[in-house]
Formats: sequence, C-alpha cells, structure tokens
Amino acid sequence: MRDVHFYTRLALIWLLVGITGIPMAAGQDSGPWKRHVIDDSSLGSDGTKLADVNQNGHMDIVVGWEEGGVTRLYFNPGKVEETWEYVEVPSPDVEDAFAVDLDGDGFMDLVTFSEGEHQRITVHWAPSDSLAYRDSRRWVSEDIPVTVKMTKWMFGRAVDIDGQNGVDLIVGSKNPNGRLGWLESPENPRDLSAWNYHHLSDAGWIMSIEWMDMDKDGIQDILITDRYGELSGLRWLKNPGQGEGLSQPWENHFIGLREGEPMFLGLADIPPLNGSGLPGIIVPDLTNGWEIFVFEGDTWTSQLLPYPSISGTRGKSVAVADIRLTGEWDLLASFEGAKDQSGVIGMGDFLADKPFLMDISGKEGVKYDFIVLIDMDGDGDLDILTCEETGYDGSKSGLGVIWYENPAR
Repeated sequence: MRDVHFYTRLALIWLLVGITGIPMAAGQDSGPWKRHVIDDSSLGSDGTKLADVNQNGHMDIVVGWEEGGVTRLYFNPGKVEETWEYVEVPSPDVEDAFAVDLDGDGFMDLVTFSEGEHQRITVHWAPSDSLAYRDSRRWVSEDIPVTVKMTKWMFGRAVDIDGQNGVDLIVGSKNPNGRLGWLESPENPRDLSAWNYHHLSDAGWIMSIEWMDMDKDGIQDILITDRYGELSGLRWLKNPGQGEGLSQPWENHFIGLREGEPMFLGLADIPPLNGSGLPGIIVPDLTNGWEIFVFEGDTWTSQLLPYPSISGTRGKSVAVADIRLTGEWDLLASFEGAKDQSGVIGMGDFLADKPFLMDISGKEGVKYDFIVLIDMDGDGDLDILTCEETGYDGSKSGLGVIWYENPAR
C-alpha cells in the first residue's frame, strides 16, 4: 500500500508549482537540445509511429503528411543522418498511419486513416520482395470498403482481437458519426471487401487507443481518451472475451476527465505511480494541465499538475522516463499553441519536492504532435522523436519530422 501522505505531498507540490512556477534547470539542461531534421519536404507532418520493417534492429518511422496527402515510411540508416530514404504512398487527409504485416507474408504493409473529405481507412500492400520494398511504385493502395465515407477516421491500433485470421484493427474517429470499433480480418486478409466492422462505442473524438488488461482478468481491454461529446473523458471498454460478445458494444467504464478535453495519454509504469499492478495514466487536459491517475485498491484517484509558464498553451502528449540517467523520473511533454513558447519541455524529477524545467525545443515550432522516446543515435540515452506541423505564418510547412538529441551522453 502506498504511503497515504504520497497524494498529500503531490497535491502540495503541484499547488506550489501552480502558484510560484517551476525553476529552470541549470547547466546543460537549461537550453534547447540539438534538433535533427529527418524530413521537412512535405506539409502537415502528423504523428510518428515506429516499426522495424526490415528486421535489422533499427526502428523505422511511419509519418502521415496530412496537407501533403501522402504517408512516408522512413528507413533508419543505423547512424545519425539528417535525411532518411523513404517509401511514399498516397493518403489524402491522413490523420494516422502505421506499419503492420496485415496479410502475413513477412513484409510489413502500411495502414492509413483519413479524415477531412476523404474519410476512409486504406491498406497499402507492400511488395513481397525485399528488393522492391523500397520502390514506391511497387506498393498497391486499396481502401477497406466498409470504412469509406462512414466517418472521419483519426486513430488505430493493430491487434489480434478474436484469435482468428491474424491481425485485426481497432479503429476510432471523430464527429460527425464519431465511433470506436474494430475491423475483423477475414480468412483472406487481402480480400478487403470481406473485412467486417464491429461497433464498440459512440465517440466524439478518439485521441488515444491502448490495448491493455484494465481489470486484471487476463484479457486485454481497450483504454482510450475521447476528446468531445457525451462520452468524453479517459475511459476503458471491457473485453468480453471470445464469442458473440466481441461483436457487440463493450461495457464502458469512466476513469475521469469527464469535464475536460483529454489529449494523447501516457502510461507511467514506474514504482511511484504503479498502483495495484496497473501503470499510472497521465493525460494532458488541453488547457488545464496534466491529470495524473493512480489505481489504488479498486478505484482511480488523480491530481492535476498545471502547465508551466514557458510551455505552449495547449498540452498535446506526455511520456515518463529517466531521461537524464540520474535514477529519477522525468516528465516529457509536447504542446500546441507554442508560438514564441516552448513546444517540447521536460520536468526533471517531477515527483520530487523541487522539480525543475528543461526547455527542449526552444521557441521554434508552433504545433507539435505526440512524442516518442527512443535512442536515435545509439549512445545509450533516450532522445525525443516528434513531428511539428505549423509554421509561424500559419502554413503547414512546420519543422517536419524531427528529433532532439539528449545531452545526457
């Protein structure tokens, strides 16, 4: 059982943070980290997803360029280079994209989610040939018919829900006709007309989807942040297990943020926040601060950590790690509304009595997407990979696909 004074201490620390602000770090952590550009040649870079598509031990990157109308799979060169070779597939109004071997041929395909006027989920089949894999002309793009013009698709995850026919897709959208559901893979996944959609819940705007066991019954459930509407908040849907129940709406459980506007959630599987075997959940509430949820006994409790004055005005994503290699837990975060503010920051030792700020991005950049912590240069510390999509002039030129080099090593 956690010390009962833990929450009291956090509440006091964060109250003082909100009143007095947080000091900036001294030394190497005080200034912006070195920024590396992987690609800035299209418009509206909108999120980074990782996959080792060629099984060489280096994580490759998938990025949808919303205004550019394309998705690119970047091949990790295995060393620090400012630009990476990529494959490009068409994807108008793309909002999310990731790599997965959908047909089981040993070659990872791409799946894209489109909102705007396009409104569909598209599979981009990779050539089953390692020599042709990097040739964009050899990829074949096909829509999943049942998804076309159904809604504005925003986010997805590839998981095996029913234990049959390989990987299925959890899919979420935003209004109008906002929803969360799953696409059931048929016996022949290449027959996209045979993919069935199963409705799990209405939704306003799905921001996050996590596949994890929320009630410790040995079965994976779905954890989401829903940004708008009557069902908005941080909530989870109970997996009924095998059988007909998988195709019906799943039982909904609210955790919190019913009155807020939750963005991309972060999981903090660290001792101070790991209660009763479940990781802490940290959710940026768009303009208010980070809401930190901890499970104790049979209930979720939470505290609000206000955004610092140096950051952008709209919280976007959050992650927790010992990024400074000091044995202490640091909070890393990205923001929108960061014109003349910092769009990527860190809060060193954020659970301590005296946390301190790290200005990671400086004032360049306006609208950052979610951050990914990964050792990009192989020096043994975690760097920060992200996208930035909006220029100072309001255009979608932005900084593109970028990463910040951790100065710890």
